[in-house]
Amino acid sequence: DKDPAAAARLSAARAAVSELAEGLNLPQENLITPDTVRRLCWEPPRNADTSAVAEALAGYGARPWQIEQVTPALVAALQASAS
Repeated sequence: DKDPAAAARLSAARAAVSELAEGLNLPQENLITPDTVRRLCWEPPRNADTSAVAEALAGYGARPWQIEQVTPALVAALQASAS
C-alpha cells in the first residue's frame, strides 16, 4: 500500500514465477523463494537487465540453477511493470 510501484512489480513477478513453475512442474517456492522475489521487487536494480537481476538474485542467496531459470521471467516482469 505504501509503494504502489513496488506492489505492481511484485504482482507481475509473482505471476511470472507462478507460470514458469507450472511449466517446469515445480513448486514456486522451490524455483525461487518468495522472500527473494519480494526483496528484488521492493529494491530492483537500477538497470533491470539480465546481468543486474542475476547479480541481485545471487546476492539474495539464489542458487545458480534458480538464477538461470527465473532471471528472464523476472527481467520481463520488472520491465513490463515499469512501463
